[in-house]
Amino acid sequence: MPKVIAQIYPSLGGTSEMSRHRPIGRDPYAFHTVMHGLRQIAQAMDELGYWGLSHVEHHFHSEGVEVSPDPGLWNLYLGQYTKRLRHGQFGYVLPARDPLRLAEEIAMIDHMLEGRLFVGVARGYQSRWVDVLGQRIGVRASSPGDRAGERRNKELFFEHFRIMKLAWEKDLLQYRSRHYEVPFPFESGIADWPAAGLTREFGVPGEVDDDGALRGVSVVPSPFQDPHPPLFQPFSQSRTTVAWAARNGLIPITTFAPIETAGWFAGLYRDEAARAGRDYALGQNMGLVRSFSIHRSRSAAQDAIERYEMLAWREWYGSFGHLGGFRFPGEEGQVPRPGEDVAARLQQVGLIIGGTVDDVKRQLDVQLSAVPFEYLVWHLPYAVMPLGETLDQLELFAHEVMPEFGMTPPEPPRLRVPESSRERPETRASEG
Repeated sequence: MPKVIAQIYPSLGGTSEMSRHRPIGRDPYAFHTVMHGLRQIAQAMDELGYWGLSHVEHHFHSEGVEVSPDPGLWNLYLGQYTKRLRHGQFGYVLPARDPLRLAEEIAMIDHMLEGRLFVGVARGYQSRWVDVLGQRIGVRASSPGDRAGERRNKELFFEHFRIMKLAWEKDLLQYRSRHYEVPFPFESGIADWPAAGLTREFGVPGEVDDDGALRGVSVVPSPFQDPHPPLFQPFSQSRTTVAWAARNGLIPITTFAPIETAGWFAGLYRDEAARAGRDYALGQNMGLVRSFSIHRSRSAAQDAIERYEMLAWREWYGSFGHLGGFRFPGEEGQVPRPGEDVAARLQQVGLIIGGTVDDVKRQLDVQLSAVPFEYLVWHLPYAVMPLGETLDQLELFAHEVMPEFGMTPPEPPRLRVPESSRERPETRASEG
């Protein structure tokens, strides 16, 4: 019974809109129109019983392909119009962000959505913006061709993740590495804290020493969810990343792969998680990315694939070399092969599932029977796909496909209340 998440970037339109509104990424009317369309989509998904809606973090997209410079704001905005739907990002690019500021931001959004937040973390592969925003700390986009830059990107990704988690889990954070110190400076602490008396009395024990120096920080608030929102690692297609996610309790989302390869990663994840003391069945705590095109006829579905999916897959992801993952186990050489149609290859590997309702159910059943992934992430190309058709696709999938696989709406989360908070009213009453 997979939980269905729609991944919407969003884009601001297709090539015709891009040419009419150049640069469409800076067109306020285009953005405002898409923003209101996303609100309708979120409301429809909430009513139809979807589990979640997610976005990416990308900056400076003048072309209008992935206009989502702050996915947390998308989560907060759209979450005000839904009741059960969860909101998140696939994902925040950790190397280019300060981990404590991000921990604070996520905790606040988690409260404002009353626990309907999930969090994805990524390394960042687009040099246009990662290199610009990361210049102050010397981080660059993930690039296997740049060994020094790749090493630093990985180091900061893993370290910022560790710091962010510690900030949520510990009342008093103390941390020291060659990249980051809390407090700063770590050795001497922050001397002569003016409010030492108040902090010593009401802050975290040990936050201020006997000399009035700060010896740690308390990141506030703690998240609504205990100890933090669900953590995802999108989009995983490397052995190292999946193994790391398994050891650290993240939910990896496999992508750019046929079900046979995704199944191999699922086995790796299960085995690595078991070594870390986490007992998962095959596919549990993992997700699978797929696109869907559901129509009256196969020809209509094929036409929609060409019109709405290929701008991203052929012209964008292909430019970054992501098409090479569309490979069956044991297959070698260039993929797609010279002259091979990208849309056909996507459907051959099962990354795009299209056709009539019966076709879609049959193709999806084959994949989920092979590996029963807990999460199914729908790569949904709004607003290259117009709003009306996007809503129609969501409704068709919810009414015709989801019941077949037992996909049910999520239950709302509950606020965790510390023991001290439970006791406080009673204590006050006795004092009165």
